[in-house]
Amino acid sequence: MRIALIQDDIYLPSFGGGTKANRCLLEGLARHGHECLVISRALTRSSDGPRTVQEFAEEMNTRGTIVQEPEPNVFSYRHEGVQVEAVNFSDVDAHRDYLVRRIRSMNPDWVFVTDDKRRIMLRAAMEAAPSRVMLLLQTIIQLPFGPLSVDKSPEYTKLVKSARAIIVISDFMKRYIHDHGDLDAHLLTMPVYGAGPFPDLSGFDSGFVTMINPCELKGVSIFMGLVREFPDVDFAAVPTWGADQGLVDRLRTLPNVRILKPVNDIEDILRQTRILLVPSLWPETFGYVVPEAMLRGIPVLASDIGGLPEAKLGVDYVLPVVPGEFRREGFFSPPQDIAQWSQALRALLSDEDTYRRCSRQSRQAAHDFVARVSVPRFEDLMNQLAEDR
Repeated sequence: MRIALIQDDIYLPSFGGGTKANRCLLEGLARHGHECLVISRALTRSSDGPRTVQEFAEEMNTRGTIVQEPEPNVFSYRHEGVQVEAVNFSDVDAHRDYLVRRIRSMNPDWVFVTDDKRRIMLRAAMEAAPSRVMLLLQTIIQLPFGPLSVDKSPEYTKLVKSARAIIVISDFMKRYIHDHGDLDAHLLTMPVYGAGPFPDLSGFDSGFVTMINPCELKGVSIFMGLVREFPDVDFAAVPTWGADQGLVDRLRTLPNVRILKPVNDIEDILRQTRILLVPSLWPETFGYVVPEAMLRGIPVLASDIGGLPEAKLGVDYVLPVVPGEFRREGFFSPPQDIAQWSQALRALLSDEDTYRRCSRQSRQAAHDFVARVSVPRFEDLMNQLAEDR
């Protein structure tokens, strides 16, 4: 099959869970012999990727990737069998027109549209291939309906309902779009975890208490509260798309916090981690990093909202938070009672039996979960939908 995926984020590097999952899916499909194209943005405004054309060139050069420019503002390269076209259009209409033209020229069997932040990708895909568009929903706030949407739109909701199929990554998302959008969806787990084997990286006596992507949405206030409550414990923060420089500078002032650079292979971070904190205040759709850590025997403390309880796979610890909310002036993070977080962290840090038991249970549950993840599930869906046309 010919398969295209369009996303409103950069393709490489892919430090965010959603973009990494998209990349792993397309690479898996390419390994199965499908012709795969990704159209992404070339630049990002955050600190986890190139922000200028020069930085983009440096990123590709570091990877040894040959980049061509078939037309102005389009940078083309291949990565792990996937054709990538990273675009840099400042004009929204020019971006949309390119998407329509490129999809039509490829004539794909299926077009995946994911997290349409600027509301141009789905329109373009529907214009270019109206009966072959599938939504791959990763971020709940980008939906045009429901209480968690940050940009509600009845008009765009109609467009969402015209897609051939909707794929979601958690039961939480599936229930949400059914209850608030009157839509059915296919729940498929993204093949983001790799084939293994996964080393046991647990370590009761060493390693950081780590938080990835410290920011208000992800619950950095809880992280900082724990940092202050455990002054003799080494913590680590890994800034990605959500962490601005001011926040990173504040974290640097805390004597027991180490700032770690994001890396392409999450295992490099997890090798330095003994406990992972995922204290999100906004409902995560799933939380890929939770099973990634659990696969390697690392205990995870996660919030009890959104899809994170699913990601914890029935293993302790799922802990309470007061959810934040988006307001006119930005994201509001309410005061948090971290008593249960402190109690759970202290138990894992001070009692080796508790740590080892959680490590074993985490590792077993994650291995059982990942054993059910496969690219063929996506192929089966595409084949089934093609037969039903």
